[in-house]
Amino acid sequence: MIASMLSSMTFAQKKEKEVKYDKMYYKNLTKETDDITITVDNAVSTDGETKFKLKIENKTGNFLIYKPEESKFIVNGKEMKAKEKVLIIKPNSSDFRIINLKGDKFNSMKTYSFVMDGLYSVSPDSKGITAPDFKLPPSTNDFSAGSFKCSMTKLYKESDATDVKFKCAYNGSKIGFIDPSKAAVKMPDGNEYATVKQTSMLGGAQGPIMLMKGEDDSFNLKWDRMEGGKKMDMQKVEMTILWREAFSESAPVKMNVETLVMEFDEIVSNEKGK
Repeated sequence: MIASMLSSMTFAQKKEKEVKYDKMYYKNLTKETDDITITVDNAVSTDGETKFKLKIENKTGNFLIYKPEESKFIVNGKEMKAKEKVLIIKPNSSDFRIINLKGDKFNSMKTYSFVMDGLYSVSPDSKGITAPDFKLPPSTNDFSAGSFKCSMTKLYKESDATDVKFKCAYNGSKIGFIDPSKAAVKMPDGNEYATVKQTSMLGGAQGPIMLMKGEDDSFNLKWDRMEGGKKMDMQKVEMTILWREAFSESAPVKMNVETLVMEFDEIVSNEKGK
């Protein structure tokens, strides 16, 4: 009788060990610091890959740059690299990237580590770069400011409104920033007038534009009707754009490496993975 019971227990244990999953699911996890909150969810492994959603919440006023190729998986003591596009997280916002690793028999591993390296912080508030005043109407459409090369691409200049569009490229070795809200226009009365505040697609104030080496972007500067009669008729008088601190560049600072340990979720795997 005892031998029979032991034999049954051994068979049951062996059968349990032989449980296989088409998909192996892992527990969601969150890691928080003063500057960021990292969330991993929907982590799943199949025979040929493992993947998960990596969300980064930026709690600072800086831009964050995440380079997944600098991160690595550690699976059964072996290191493997992720290959995903760079992710930019704007100040006080969040974004995510799906991290995917191709491999073999990943649906048999109950735990592995993801070493999240390659996260950088870069400040948009560095000292401004000197840029030449730009007259409207212009004598030339192009100008340079340090590593920025800019060109005026559109101009609407009427009595009660001015709208000018610029396209700028950055070719420096750091990270470039353009903050259109810092520009102003000088009128014949000697006074300077700030640009009309512009909003983003989400309705909030439009912030600085971040450019990595080789990138370019466009922006508009706008001014509405000004008091003062003919002396302030924007269609007839010369206007001078003062760039002030609109252009700047900053070196990225590497943030701490975070190790995320994926743990097998047996309940979900039994429900969905077989």
